[in-house]
Amino acid sequence: MNCKSNKELEEFAYRFLENQGAMLERNDQGFEALLPENLSEVLGTSEHINVNTGSDPESEGVYSVNYGSSLLEKMVDAVCGDVPLLACQLQFDYLKREGFESLIKKQFFFYKSVGKMESRAIINTAYIFLTCRYTAQSDEQKQGLANLVFNLETGAYIPNMAELFSATGKNFTPLQKSVWKDGQLERVIKCIKEQSKGILIEELNSFHETMTRRFMRDVANLEEYYYALEKEMEKNLERSHFSKELIKERREKINLLPDELERKRDDLFKKYSIKVNIEPCAVILINTPAVKVLYNIFIGRTWKNVSLIYNPVTRAFDPLVCQGCGKSITNIYFCNHLHMLCSLCSKKCPLC
Repeated sequence: MNCKSNKELEEFAYRFLENQGAMLERNDQGFEALLPENLSEVLGTSEHINVNTGSDPESEGVYSVNYGSSLLEKMVDAVCGDVPLLACQLQFDYLKREGFESLIKKQFFFYKSVGKMESRAIINTAYIFLTCRYTAQSDEQKQGLANLVFNLETGAYIPNMAELFSATGKNFTPLQKSVWKDGQLERVIKCIKEQSKGILIEELNSFHETMTRRFMRDVANLEEYYYALEKEMEKNLERSHFSKELIKERREKINLLPDELERKRDDLFKKYSIKVNIEPCAVILINTPAVKVLYNIFIGRTWKNVSLIYNPVTRAFDPLVCQGCGKSITNIYFCNHLHMLCSLCSKKCPLC
């Protein structure tokens, strides 16, 4: 291991212990540490230890932080066990003030209704920027990271905001879990689980194509095998002098082949189906000024007020949220009780 790697590992270990409340003192070999009781239990060490990056075997009270060392592994596990929480405040020299009505008509489709803007106001709103780890499991496994942004107030997923948001020039502060309002995080996590398949569809497109191609290949081979098997069994019946009972038995087996083929096809479908698991591994709370537009929607003889949020990062309105399933939508349908719904929920409103 080179000197640069040694120094990086030592600095990582030093910062980790410092952040966990340890008292530290550097020396020629590394540093000496006095650990809080709970930290020593997590790391499986005594409360007083010496840490170095030397290659000598670990002795009592002396621990190495080389790659693969037990102490370093425990530190990494402890760091990865908690989701890092940060916050930042965005500022803009200019916020859009006109042209909202035409932008709404361009972005949204309100089924069997007409709309008119009533008012607008500058507000402060918050978005939650999540870096998520996903695992797509099928005949093979694909893992990766995806950046997702949700409006913390509405729960709407904001496409393209992750790509347009840049951390450059922004001041980040540590965020305490207590700042969340009741139910906010739970609602966003629920949105992630419900929408993750659709959100990740582009990310997993090549993986999906590969699994689909293999499924179609194996189904074709399976159908070819059973077709040939049926023909062979039919020919054997024609050539052989079987008794009536044996012919009946063989005929019943032939008749069972389509059902057996269908079961095998179902097994292949399950084998190549993709199950996606996604979990957050880092969180940034983005506070920003925005513009809230109150929009009146007239549906027949009734009307409904809808609040739309203009996002200065994406320079577009945030999608609305289906009141039936929580999906982010730009094509909006209404039931008889004026619930905002996606096309699927509009067939039978889950709330009515």
